[in-house]
Amino acid sequence: MAAQGSRNDSPRRVWITGIGLITAAGTGLPAFRAGLRAGCSPIKRIDRFDPSSFRSQVAAQVDDFEPLDHMEPKTARQLDRFSQFGLAAGKMALADARLVPGQDRAPSAERIGIYLGSALGGIVYAEEQHERYLERGIRSVSPTLALAVFGGAAPANLGIALGVHGPILSTANSCASSTVAIGEALGAIRAGEIDAAIAGGAEVPLSPLAFGAFDIIRALSTRNDDPTGAARPFDQGRDGFVMGEGAALLVLEASDVAEARGVVPYAELLGYGATSDAYHMVQPRPDGSQAARAATIAMANAHVAADEIDYVNAHASSTPLGDLAEARAIALALGDRAARIPVSGTKALYGHPLGASGGIEAAICALAIRDGWAPASVGLHEPDPEIEALLPGLLRTGRTGRYDRILSTSFGFGGLNAALVLGAV
Repeated sequence: MAAQGSRNDSPRRVWITGIGLITAAGTGLPAFRAGLRAGCSPIKRIDRFDPSSFRSQVAAQVDDFEPLDHMEPKTARQLDRFSQFGLAAGKMALADARLVPGQDRAPSAERIGIYLGSALGGIVYAEEQHERYLERGIRSVSPTLALAVFGGAAPANLGIALGVHGPILSTANSCASSTVAIGEALGAIRAGEIDAAIAGGAEVPLSPLAFGAFDIIRALSTRNDDPTGAARPFDQGRDGFVMGEGAALLVLEASDVAEARGVVPYAELLGYGATSDAYHMVQPRPDGSQAARAATIAMANAHVAADEIDYVNAHASSTPLGDLAEARAIALALGDRAARIPVSGTKALYGHPLGASGGIEAAICALAIRDGWAPASVGLHEPDPEIEALLPGLLRTGRTGRYDRILSTSFGFGGLNAALVLGAV
């Protein structure tokens, strides 16, 4: 359910107490932090398959992920990469939060939920098995196929591994999937349905068919001669997004539960909002009105005024239509404040892992609050004049400062809009 108050209109506060990350910028929180600070794009020519037949031939691959660092060999053999990412990121997040269900004042297994978003789920594994079927028939197909391809496979496998008995929800809201998952978890904790959640997203879309599906609709950057400069958020020369893979899961806890455990939170999750453009499957509503309304709802849900927002981490996928519509949306939602605060799009640092992007960006916002540092829009060379007029605070370099209230936006195909507001504790 969407975020809501309790009967006495005093909703439980919800803290972010753990972060687990698998990205092209780095796997694990220390490596990811270092990747953000370094500000170097990891985008390169694809080597998972031969991309020569595609217009776009670059992506943000995760090349340092070793499943056996996070699970037993038998488990690694049974799970496809999508479920491996979900299991590993969830375990990292719990370890970071120092949370073991039912121990040391932590919530019981029945009071912890899992909310994981993914646009495509186990599509890569399905494609691999389909190729085997065409080559050698049905007997060559893995018996785990039916258990791996659906979006709920990753959170279900995580739940089994952890022995968690609370609700499991898989959201498939395109590139807003993990933002929606986090927002739904916020609502469940506030409503008292659970005391804690593991929430975010996982995406593993790098296979010929999955990648090619976005290539044929011309959604991807074709800057193949300059891979590290292919993702250009809000830039005048942007020509499409760069696909990536990754996962980000956050531990969310009711503040009273976290306080009883003696945990120091990264940030507080304050508000969530979601809307639909009802306009077009690929193109965003040009005026950004419904995207702006998602942000406005999130701020109202957070009891935060536009003038209190200190930083915006934008979706900024580097598509020609999307970035402009988003700039208009931010300007609409924040009014005069949009001209006075820093804004950055960070996907040049980890690509666009579709449904996992919002989780990664929520983690960036939590770190900005904890560390007092906002990352730059890596890849922004020549700002689009119309966008810069709306958002003159586009960050060209990382900025040290105090960020007490942050807005994070996510937008997906089909006109699916979602936003989160995070704050200092």
